[in-house]
Amino acid sequence: MTIETNILDFQLSNTFKEYESRMNAKEQQKMFKEMGVKTSYIGKSLDDPQRATVIFQGPENVLYNIL
Repeated sequence: MTIETNILDFQLSNTFKEYESRMNAKEQQKMFKEMGVKTSYIGKSLDDPQRATVIFQGPENVLYNIL
């Protein structure tokens, strides 16, 4: 199986704290685990509090299943 590393940089529609809480919620982490996704970084921009970066690894094309 091929593992991909994905880096997403995007504008948030809510606060970073809300986004981070949702990403770290038990239900979300359970879904990621079932999909074989490992999140290695969730961070916010120092210049723009409405911007976030997420780095995760998972099976090939897993990004299409998440989005």
